[in-house]
Amino acid sequence: MNTAVIPSQQVMVGQVATPCSCDGLSVCPQHSDVSGCFDHLVGLTRSQLVATRQLPAAERRLLTAHFQASFHWEAIRPLLPFSLVVPAGIPTPPQRRYRSHYLWLPSDDISGANDLVGLDDFDLALRLFDFTPWQPILAQRFASQFGPPAFDPVSLGLGTLLARWRGWNWSTLHRELHSAERGQGYCRRLGFDSRDLPAASTWRMALTGTAPSC
Repeated sequence: MNTAVIPSQQVMVGQVATPCSCDGLSVCPQHSDVSGCFDHLVGLTRSQLVATRQLPAAERRLLTAHFQASFHWEAIRPLLPFSLVVPAGIPTPPQRRYRSHYLWLPSDDISGANDLVGLDDFDLALRLFDFTPWQPILAQRFASQFGPPAFDPVSLGLGTLLARWRGWNWSTLHRELHSAERGQGYCRRLGFDSRDLPAASTWRMALTGTAPSC
């Protein structure tokens, strides 16, 4: 993995309150919105794209001025977590107590760019983005109640994405969350209590036994 962190601007852009004076080589932690901090990144010209069309996308990105400085971990970390945009009109789920509780956690296990080596894209996404805004959307998808009380829809949603990303079936996901090697880390970032994890049948019912309502 390249030590530059590459978040998606499409999902992290929020409501812009004031223009950002970021010069491209520094961060602007005074703004909760970070979209302006990347305005100085200008794509390659048509002729440059033609000349570099044989290069892999990862190498081509490095030709953009200020790219590495802007997406280096030390520049990105003060801006975390990035916010996810949720479409307007999504109903707020009723307040309730869940058996799990998703909460974005700071990346205290990463002190520099070298610590990014070994993290896959899913691990990195858990550290870059706060998925709390997804709760009303996922609450509609995972409508059945596995309880009482139910698991946090964000925990279930992220766990499902983890299984899909890794190519695991539900039994493997259940076993991996219990594993001593990496289970504790996933439980913390997905919001599960390691002593109270969904069974494989719960994952199966959550995805295939509930009808999408959104």
